[in-house]
Order: sequence, then C-alpha cells, then structure tokens
Amino acid sequence: MADPSGRYRVRAAVEREQSVPLQVQSARFSTRDDAETFAHLVAHDRLQTVVVEKLAPGGCWLQLSLVAGAI
Repeated sequence: MADPSGRYRVRAAVEREQSVPLQVQSARFSTRDDAETFAHLVAHDRLQTVVVEKLAPGGCWLQLSLVAGAI
C-alpha cells in the first residue's frame, strides 16, 4: 500500500540524469516488496522505465533497482 512517509519510492527514470531534484513526483511505500510490485505494474502498464529507491538515514535516496517497461 502507498504510504506518503514510506522509506521506499518509485519514480520515473530520467535518461543520463546527473542528479535528482529534491522534489520529484513519486509514489512512496513502507516496504521494498510493495515498491517493487508497484514499479513492475507501472513499467508494464505505461511502457516506461522506473526507479525504485530507498531513503537512507542521512536523508539521501539510494537507487535499488531500475525496472524497464517492455514493448
């Protein structure tokens, strides 16, 4: 289930991004399993590559996986 304060987020991937803005459109989740499941659904439904990230204790987002949308 989506959780606005969750430690995991799913966002659209940006090709060749150097850094991520502080504010990005993303769905947030309490567990990695929920985030990965949502990422696969979005990638398949929208044919779009998405990123699953985890909020680190220091406040930065760590990329865990890329889920590619298949054609």
